[in-house]
Amino acid sequence: MSKISRRDFLKGSIAGAAALSLTGLGMGGIKAHAEEEAPAKHSWEVKPDPIPESEIVKTVDTEVLVIGGGYSGCCTAARAAELGAKVILVEKSDTLHGNGVGGTGAVASKVLDEAGLKLDKVDSQKRWVKTCGGRCRESLVAKFHNNSEEAMNWMIDIAAADGAKALISENHSNDVVHKEDRTYHMFVGGETFGEFGMATFAPHLFRKFAEAHGAEFVYNSPAEQLVQDESGAVIGAVCKTDEGYVKYNASKGVVLATGDISFDKEMLEYFAPIGLKVMARLNGAVGDTGDGHRMGMWAGGAVQDGPWPTMMHPQAASFWHGPFLFVDPKGKRFMNEATWVQGKCVGLVTQAKSPYAFSIFDKNYPEYVLQSLPVGGGMFWDNFRFLGSTFEDSVETTKNTIENGVENDPKNYFKADTLEELAEKLEVPVDTFLATVERYNELVDGGEDLDFYKDTVFMTPIKEGPFYATRVGAGLLAVVGGLHIDDNNQVMTAEDEVIPGLFAVGNVSGDMYAQDYPINFMGNSHGRCLVGGYCVGTYLANL
Repeated sequence: MSKISRRDFLKGSIAGAAALSLTGLGMGGIKAHAEEEAPAKHSWEVKPDPIPESEIVKTVDTEVLVIGGGYSGCCTAARAAELGAKVILVEKSDTLHGNGVGGTGAVASKVLDEAGLKLDKVDSQKRWVKTCGGRCRESLVAKFHNNSEEAMNWMIDIAAADGAKALISENHSNDVVHKEDRTYHMFVGGETFGEFGMATFAPHLFRKFAEAHGAEFVYNSPAEQLVQDESGAVIGAVCKTDEGYVKYNASKGVVLATGDISFDKEMLEYFAPIGLKVMARLNGAVGDTGDGHRMGMWAGGAVQDGPWPTMMHPQAASFWHGPFLFVDPKGKRFMNEATWVQGKCVGLVTQAKSPYAFSIFDKNYPEYVLQSLPVGGGMFWDNFRFLGSTFEDSVETTKNTIENGVENDPKNYFKADTLEELAEKLEVPVDTFLATVERYNELVDGGEDLDFYKDTVFMTPIKEGPFYATRVGAGLLAVVGGLHIDDNNQVMTAEDEVIPGLFAVGNVSGDMYAQDYPINFMGNSHGRCLVGGYCVGTYLANL
């Protein structure tokens, strides 16, 4: 083998550079080109000029300024006001907002105690960290576990005074790998629930409590910039209103509680690209456009490493899904279907290369669902039901869901007398679909899933008509990644130095999750809003 000497290499390099320079693409040419057409920076990398004092029509003094009227922001305001702090919450829309069904996860509570349920914190912490690939900050997860019971009992008392009662959801999975804890508290009844429903129950409950303790809520006031002093400490924020800019001075701290980045394409592309591959966004808070993330970064805050984890549920089409055969739009099987909600969504967009697939089953599905629930189940495979209900109750709800869907939602629920007819309704290749079902039935008869090794208890035949299908669509509920924070939720720089006066709670904050969302602890995202708001409110009030 011939060798190239260093001298020959340098001669070739110089000749190549000379040739490039003739076309204007040598090193000098590249530099000049870059100077002439520098690529545009991301919006969060370009800090805007400060809003001139001449454009500020009003200045308001407070101790705690909370930016964002969702679960975490309202909780922070409620706790800080209860402890005597002067609190103002600013919200960019004309109302408070919620994200998700409304359940809140907690490690322990007086309600769980009454039911004789006790969570193994050691097991929970380990599985949380494992799900996050060991990339979350374990001290934040431990703080959540340590403060969850106190925060939840506080909320239960506030809700009880409003006439609401906390119930524990029973729809958990006992699967060894995807075991889910009974941590999901759902509040029903009372004045606030009756007026606003489950989705925004918590924000409005805390809003009423905060206002009763002197907090002020200001709407249609989007925060545009944080205000920093010469040392870099955050001392307030400027909001835009119909009358002009209003400056808020906050002597104790500013709390970013602006939600996630679900509705900002630029941020999704960069930080959580899988979020663009889903069928729909399940988050109703359309104002979640990364406003707080940007303001925090403009103030010098760092963000956690990407890609950021997403919380996804397969409810973008049909509401129900089970452990049955999945086929992609080409009629092929592509995964082990008996997994959790997150796994199903990831499987759709990465394995099927599609935002949706079809779950296929025959007329005996009620029997098969009942067979599966003691082992699998979990969110949206079992149904939202409370302690004291039975698996039979869940099956009955499932039957009603499917039959009503077939009658009223023909785009997502399907029923046919033959498999050929079902394939045509699904608009998948008939021959491929029939071959897929035939192969699946062979595996069922053989007693082992040699293709994807799904547990045998979930392998049920598709042989007796009528035959059914539901469209299983991946939906993005939230992106649970954000600003780099310490254990007091204070925003930090890339060098792990806190930015005085700046805090982040809820989905604008980062580090507590990574890689994947640990649904094994049901309702933990809302639980983080509760615990984070409770702890930050306490911390700021006591400064």
